[in-house]
Parts: sequence; C-alpha cells; structure tokens
Amino acid sequence: MDQTQGLKLNHYMAFLKVAVDEHEGGRIAGKVYSQRLKQPMAFKSTADLLLQIENLLDTQDFPRAFQRKRSFVRKGASTAQDANEAAEEDEGAYMDEATVEQAKGSVSTFALNILTRQNTSWQGYLDWLDGSPKLAYNSVLELLSMITEGIG
Repeated sequence: MDQTQGLKLNHYMAFLKVAVDEHEGGRIAGKVYSQRLKQPMAFKSTADLLLQIENLLDTQDFPRAFQRKRSFVRKGASTAQDANEAAEEDEGAYMDEATVEQAKGSVSTFALNILTRQNTSWQGYLDWLDGSPKLAYNSVLELLSMITEGIG
C-alpha cells in the first residue's frame, strides 16, 4: 500500500493482528497491528482490547455497523466527487504489510477478521496463525470465549 494515499479498507487487508505479550490471572495485554492503523494499538486487558477495536471500527466505519444508515455519498458531501475528496482526507503513513507480518507476541499471536457487525455484535474469523483451521464466531461473546480458551 502506498504510504501517501488515504486509507482504503477491504476485508483482505483490514484484519487485526493481536500480539499478546502478557497473560496473568486471565488478563491479557499486548498490541494490535494492522494496515488500517498508523501505529500499534496497545491494550491492557481483554475489555480494553474489545473497546478499542469497537472504537476503531466506528471511527473508520468499516465494517459498517448494521444499524447505521447507509448512503452513497459521505455526510456533508453533495456529489460523488466531494465524497471521493472526503475519503482522501485521512492521509498519512499507515503500517505496511511487512510490519504487520513481522509482529509477534511473546505469549500468543492471532489474526482477527471482523467481516460484519450485525445485532450490535461482530461476526468473522479468528486465526491462531499456527496452521489450524480458522474459527468462525458470530458474536463478541463467542470471540471472547475463543480467545480465553486459546490463550488459557
């Protein structure tokens, strides 16, 4: 991805790589890496991780929450050209693919793909990056259970 272009998200490059560096008494801490971030996002607990990811999803509006109104034109844009200019406002240096690829937690590392946000929850896949099959989840609670069991 060209570092000078605005962020254009798709499901293939918008995954989040979670590097867990601490696991103590059921609490995890570490950093999140992704091409959709400008720098690693540190988290201090599972709740902190989930809240920061939810904020990121809302801020970037990707994937769009099911209950949010959809439009072909961005808010405040009067034409398609205005919408394209608004999309390019978010310019800056995002993490490159190599940085995300090299990220690894000292305790565990997994990839989190959030494909949809329906019924005020997330749906997608969890990949432990160890060659085992990806695990599908249909809610944040189910994802939390998979993370707890996998790191446990």
